[in-house]
Amino acid sequence: MTTRTAAAAILLLASACGGGSPSAPGAGPQEGTFPSTDGVRLSYALDLPSGSGPFPAIVFAHGSGRTTKDEAMVVKSAMTRAGFAVLRYDKRGVGASTGSYEGVGPINGARVLGELADDAAAGVAFLRTRPEIDGHRIGLMGISQAGWVIPLAAERAPDVRYMVLVSGPTVPVGLEIYYSDLAEGTSTGYDDLSRALLDYQGPRGFDPRPTLERLNVPGLWFLGAQDRSIPTRETVAILSELRTAGHAYRWRVFDSYGHFIPQDEYVSEAAAFAAGFR
Repeated sequence: MTTRTAAAAILLLASACGGGSPSAPGAGPQEGTFPSTDGVRLSYALDLPSGSGPFPAIVFAHGSGRTTKDEAMVVKSAMTRAGFAVLRYDKRGVGASTGSYEGVGPINGARVLGELADDAAAGVAFLRTRPEIDGHRIGLMGISQAGWVIPLAAERAPDVRYMVLVSGPTVPVGLEIYYSDLAEGTSTGYDDLSRALLDYQGPRGFDPRPTLERLNVPGLWFLGAQDRSIPTRETVAILSELRTAGHAYRWRVFDSYGHFIPQDEYVSEAAAFAAGFR
C-alpha cells in the first residue's frame, strides 16, 4: 500500500474540477464527474432526500468486480428515505469512469485497494464542496470488497465520521481468497473451514488490520453466519480483539444469511447508527 495524495489536495481538486449541476432535493439524481488521483475522473450520481439541506451523506464504496453506480441503487433508496444523501459512482475503469480496472489479488492488493480508497476519499472531498451536503456529517458505506477499501479511505479522508460495512472482511486478501475457494459451492462445515485457515501457508497480501488499528473512526459491520465468501468467524474475532483494545467497532451477525444480506435487514440500523454522528 502506498500513501497517495493528501485529503486536502483531493479537496482542492474536487472544488476546482467537480462536474454536474445542482438539482432539487428529492428530484432525480445529480450526475457528472469528480476527480480522483492519477487523473482519473469518476462518473457519479448524487441522490438527495426530500426536504431542505444541508443533508448528512454517505459515499458508497464498491464490492468486487466491474461494478457501477447502479450497485448502490437499493441501498440509496433506503438511505435517502432515511434522510441521507448518497454519492454513488462507477468504479475506475468501469462504466463512464476513466482509469483502468484491475481485479484484486494477494500480489497487487495493496496497490489496487489503495487506488480504490483514493476514489472513495475523493468522493468525500467532492461532497464537502457541495452546498446541499453537511460536510461534517459524511460517512462511508459499502459491501464485500469495500471492507478492505473503506478503512483505507477513512484514513485518507480524516473528516469521515463513521463506517458501515456489509459482508466486509477484516482478514488479509490471500486468506479470504483461500477461504472462498474452499467454501463456495460446498457444504464443508465451518469448523473444518476454520481449521483449514489455520494451516494456510500461502501469500496473505494486503491486511486491513493495521489500518483498523490506527483508525479512530467508529465502524458498524453487518455479517452473515453462513457466508462462504468471507470468513465471518475470523472477521468477528479480529473485530472483537480491536474492540477490546478500545476501538469503537461493533457488529451484527445474521444467523440465516450468507454473503448477500437483504438490505431491509440492515439499512434501518445503519441509518440509526449514522444519524448518531452530528
